[in-house]
Amino acid sequence: MTRTVWVAVQVAALLGRAAAAGATDDKLAATLRGVVQDNLRAYDAEDADGAMRSVHTRSPQYEPTRAALPEQFQDLDVTAKLTDFRYMGHDDEFAVARVKIQVEGPSGSVFVNNTTDDIVLFHQEGGIWKLWTNEVLGVDFEQRIGVVVPPK
Repeated sequence: MTRTVWVAVQVAALLGRAAAAGATDDKLAATLRGVVQDNLRAYDAEDADGAMRSVHTRSPQYEPTRAALPEQFQDLDVTAKLTDFRYMGHDDEFAVARVKIQVEGPSGSVFVNNTTDDIVLFHQEGGIWKLWTNEVLGVDFEQRIGVVVPPK
């Protein structure tokens, strides 16, 4: 089963079992949004340890992410900003949200500014919600004169 299909099945299961929105869900949504924002603040500060604190240590993306951060910090001077967060639901093990993140490079750089649209799964570790995995639904690239933008 491909990763995309697996994530889609998990999201459908979570949404099918999600409780009606209420005060508890509002609090959870705020907590999950905070997890994403903490991760982005650490990323912007080029704090690999700080960024990894918000990722579940048993996540399938933990080691690849940890290994990639030093090179990203060395090669890219980008900032990431949360532009949209939509809590979708949870079950007794996972929570899910749709998240949009805008990534911008310095003016004049070859980096193409973009906004990713992701489905993000969260899982608790030691009673603390952390990032588990994500699936990119799409990427919108900034259009700039003289820049070739990869097709969608």
